[in-house]
Amino acid sequence: MSTEENPAAAPRSLAEALRGRDDVSLAALLRSRPDLITPVPTDLTQLATRAGTRASVVRALERLDRFTLQAAQALAVASDPATYGELLGLMAGDDGDPAVSAALPHALGTLREHALVWGGEDRLRLVRTARELLAPSPQHPSPTGLGPTVREAAAGMSPGRIQEIVATAGLPSTHDSVSALEALAGLFSDPERMSALLDQAPSESVEVLERLVWGPPYGQVTADPAPRLRWLLDRGLLLPTAPGTVVLPREVALRLRAGRAHRTTEPVPPAVEAAAAHPPRIVDATAAGQAYTALATVEELLKDWHEGGPAVLRAGGLSVRDLKRTAVALDVPEPVAAFWVELAYAAGLLASDGEADERYAATPAYDEWLERPAGERWARLVTAWLAATRTPGVVGERDAKDRTLSALGPGLDRSAAPEVRHRVLALLAGLPEGAAPDGESLLARLRWERPPRVVRTGGGAPSPYARRTPAQP
Repeated sequence: MSTEENPAAAPRSLAEALRGRDDVSLAALLRSRPDLITPVPTDLTQLATRAGTRASVVRALERLDRFTLQAAQALAVASDPATYGELLGLMAGDDGDPAVSAALPHALGTLREHALVWGGEDRLRLVRTARELLAPSPQHPSPTGLGPTVREAAAGMSPGRIQEIVATAGLPSTHDSVSALEALAGLFSDPERMSALLDQAPSESVEVLERLVWGPPYGQVTADPAPRLRWLLDRGLLLPTAPGTVVLPREVALRLRAGRAHRTTEPVPPAVEAAAAHPPRIVDATAAGQAYTALATVEELLKDWHEGGPAVLRAGGLSVRDLKRTAVALDVPEPVAAFWVELAYAAGLLASDGEADERYAATPAYDEWLERPAGERWARLVTAWLAATRTPGVVGERDAKDRTLSALGPGLDRSAAPEVRHRVLALLAGLPEGAAPDGESLLARLRWERPPRVVRTGGGAPSPYARRTPAQP
C-alpha cells in the first residue's frame, strides 16, 4: 500500500523520507549532491540535516535545469504541503498545457532525487530552506513575480478594516479576522465569483491590476488614493503593506494569470541546431591543425619564460602590461593569450619560481613534456583544460571588491567550469557528424541547463576526439 493510500505511513520529516529510500536512491542523491558526503555523515539524520543547510540547498538549486527550478519555485508559492494537482495547476495553468503535464513528473522526480522535495503526491513538501530561498518577500522578489498571500499581506491590518473590505467585496461578515481573510482568499481563487467582481470594476482599475499581475506586485499610492485605486483597496484586490505601498495579493494575481505561477514555462529544452555541415575529413584536418597550433603556441610561450618570465604581482597573477607583451609575442589578442597562459599553468608546465624576486617560469615538467610525442603532449593539454576550474574568459573583469581579475591571479576559479565544458562537448557530439552548431541555439540550450560557456572546435564542428569525450566529468 502506498503512502497516498495510507497517510499514517507518510514520512513526517526529510530524515524519515531518506530512511525509506533504498540504496540505489541514496546513491543517486549523493551523486547529484556530492557536497553531502564531505565529510561522510554518521547517519541519515545527519545527512538530512546537511541536505537542509543553506549552502547545500543553494548548490542543489543551482544544478537544476530551468523547468525543474520553475517547479521548485511554484512549490514555494503553493500550499505547504501541496498536492500534485495544485502543483500541476500552477505550472500548466487552468487550460492544462500538455507539454507541462508531460514534463512535470520528471521534474518532480529530480527534486525528490535531490532531496529538495519529500512526501507523497498528496503532501508534497519543499525543503524549508528552499522555500525560504524561493518564496516571495519584499526584500527578495520571487522569479514568479508573485506577492504575499491575502493572509500574509493583511497581517497588520485592523479587524474592523478587514470586515469593511469583506463587506464591500460582497461577502457576509464573520466573527473573526482569520475566517474573514479565508473568505476573501476563497473569493479571489474562485474563477466565477472573481470574474463577476472584476466585471464591476472601472476599466482604469483593471488597468492597474494588469500592470501588476506579472510582477513586481508592489506599487506606490498617496495618502489620498485616486478613485481607481480606492475601488481596488476597498475590495482587498490591493492591500497596503506599508505607508504609501500596496501589493497585489497572490490569490488575485494567480486568478488573473489563469492559475499560472510563471508567465512562460519551458518544459522542453531548446534543441541545438546545426548551422553548417562539413565533410568529416575536413573537420579532422582542421582539428589536427588546431592541435598542432596549440602545441606550437605553448612551446613558444614557455620558451620565452624558460629562464624566468614576468614578475608575479604582489596579490598574485600577471600584470596587465605583461599580458599585453605576451599577446604581442604570441601574435594573438589578449584574451587568447590569457587562455594559453592559464592552460600551461593548469597542465603543470609553468608556475612561480618561488624565489625572493618571484617570477613565472617553465617547470621541470615542461622539459619532460617536450620529449613526448605530439599526441601525448596534446592529450596533456586537453586533459588539463577539461578538468580546470579556472576560467581565463573572466580575465580583465572586476571582482566583488572592484579589483581587476588578472591571468594566473586569484578569483578565476568557477567550480562549474569542468561540468559546463563536458556538457558542451556532449551537446556537440549529439549533432550529426561534421555538423557545426548554431551558436545561438547552443547558448539557449546551455542557458536552459546551466550558465553558458561556449568552446569552438575545428571548423565549428567537434572532432572525432571531442565526440568521444565522456558527457560527465
